Amino acid sequence: MTLEDKVHATRLLALQRADELGNVSEACRALGISRSLFYRWKDRFERYGRDGLHPRRQGAGRGRPPGLSVQDEQAILAMALSYPTCGPCFYSLQLVRNNHRYLSSSTIYRALPRMGLGTRQQRLVVLEQHSAWRAGLLTERTRRQLARARGQRRHVEAKEPGELVCLDTFYIGRLKGVGKVWQITACDAACSYATARIVPANTAEHAARFLVDVLLPLYEAAGWPLQRVLTDWGSEFRGEFDAVCQNLEIRHTRTKPRHAWTHGFVERLQGTILHAHWRVAFRKRYFTQRRELEWSLQIYLAFYNDERPHQGYRTRGLRPADLCWGATCIGATSVLRDIGIS
Repeated sequence: MTLEDKVHATRLLALQRADELGNVSEACRALGISRSLFYRWKDRFERYGRDGLHPRRQGAGRGRPPGLSVQDEQAILAMALSYPTCGPCFYSLQLVRNNHRYLSSSTIYRALPRMGLGTRQQRLVVLEQHSAWRAGLLTERTRRQLARARGQRRHVEAKEPGELVCLDTFYIGRLKGVGKVWQITACDAACSYATARIVPANTAEHAARFLVDVLLPLYEAAGWPLQRVLTDWGSEFRGEFDAVCQNLEIRHTRTKPRHAWTHGFVERLQGTILHAHWRVAFRKRYFTQRRELEWSLQIYLAFYNDERPHQGYRTRGLRPADLCWGATCIGATSVLRDIGIS
């Protein structure tokens, strides 16, 4: 039985029950309907018989209106560039004054975000870039934006491993029987090669030891000179860490204040380690010693560098180990040249 048949049977039952009881109010109360609805059904029954109690078929809706034509979009774009500080209502009226067909303000309001012109600031930026190309009016801000759009400038850029290594630390937690645990992480800006170590405290001494005992031997073995490290303004990257960098002739630079995205390589790496490793490992095993944590971390880093697929613009499908250790194994210079990094 379809839903339409059930509705039809219910309406017939209401009329039958009222006839049996001889009381319309009692029948309506039993079925949970109003008296006015009952009498509408009765009127239809008296006019058209049993078939008149079938529910009326609803016609199909109008559907989505046709999209804007190319001419309409060009007209809206011209309005946005001519009057960037105005809004859809103004554009609608102005188009009519320009002998264009009427477009409602809501239609223009929906069309502007599709063109990247949804806000006043976006329209002003497009106008500024348009003026730069047409009239040669090139401001410093426009020059920077055009350079980023063409990929000519990045916040962090390196052509070969060791040229720039990003360092950061994050607090893993306080583990029972182990104490507070921190992780210091390094990410190569050219090949995404990941290095990390578990440390008991977030101090400059442990950061300097990580640089001397881990990073420097790694790049010496791979055949790349460690030229520059990038850190934030944390206390662990001052004092002794600065002194070690100066003694080793390694350039130490820091990110600008309130520009955390400049440190995005290592921040993203630490997020990957947290989500893909630690949040899984802590649900599978109970760690009682720091060396167990170190062993677990190094196993994941071996997977990250040697086996995990990478599709970023720096690796282009190659593994970080292919690019970092290629200097002594497969000729990383030619590999970097082939994928367009150098």
